[in-house]
Amino acid sequence: MTTRRNMMMTLLTAFALLCVFAAPVQAYDRDAGFVEHEVQSAFSHIRIRRNGYVRTMIFVRDNGEEAWESQMNLKSPHVLKFTYLQHMFANYLLQPKQSKVLIVGLGGGSMVHFLQKHDPTVAVDAVEIDPMVVQLAERFFNLKPQKNVKLIVADGFEYFKKTQTKYDTIYMDAFLKPSAETDETGVPLQLRTIQFYQQLQSRLTEGGCVVFNINPHAGLDEDLKTITKAFPQTYVFSLPNSEGVVAVGSMLPERRELDALREAGAAMDKRFKASFSFEAVASRLRKPIVIKDGE
Repeated sequence: MTTRRNMMMTLLTAFALLCVFAAPVQAYDRDAGFVEHEVQSAFSHIRIRRNGYVRTMIFVRDNGEEAWESQMNLKSPHVLKFTYLQHMFANYLLQPKQSKVLIVGLGGGSMVHFLQKHDPTVAVDAVEIDPMVVQLAERFFNLKPQKNVKLIVADGFEYFKKTQTKYDTIYMDAFLKPSAETDETGVPLQLRTIQFYQQLQSRLTEGGCVVFNINPHAGLDEDLKTITKAFPQTYVFSLPNSEGVVAVGSMLPERRELDALREAGAAMDKRFKASFSFEAVASRLRKPIVIKDGE
């Protein structure tokens, strides 16, 4: 009996260990936390991670590399976790008052949350090509359509062909899985031409802006030259740690100098009391790009 009992105990122990090692392993990232959800959409492999109250939306590349798309503290969704998002609102240095804006590329909706908190009278249209991204933003990042927030599932390029709506600011933050139809960072090539920029201008109110998030890549300087050629004024803000740049193409005819932008930034700091400094954003302005004859 004792021998049989010992054999049974050994078998049970071995079975328990087998169950432990056969259990699925939940991948962990020290900064982004555990994988909470994962899905393959028609456009991207998307992963949601959570670390406490912080959620991160991630696009997974074919080689397994994780590209962080959005990150949000669910207790304070209006606080912009990524530095580039803070600089995306550099348009306020030029146009402190706006009533209607368009965001192309939704992610987790951090920009929408920021505007709802700090400039709640602004009407926001957000266009996103991937319906799964919209579903995940609603489910995991507390983003909901409201009276002044419209979520639109559409290809941004096609949307501009059809809409007649005028916007004070258009925020361009659209990225896809890198392919032959995008640059190496995932920006669709058809969104990087002078012809497209001119189309954007036709959807702006007088004195409006287009704001571009541009990641580091081999063609960065050429992209900035194209934007500079297309708009009356272009302002380029360097991001820290060589993370890329944010470019603002403005329809205002006269250029604002650095001191004027810093003064506007100080006024915005008093008005919004955001988690970052608009005056500090202004201080990251690059020197104007000079286009030589024949370029």
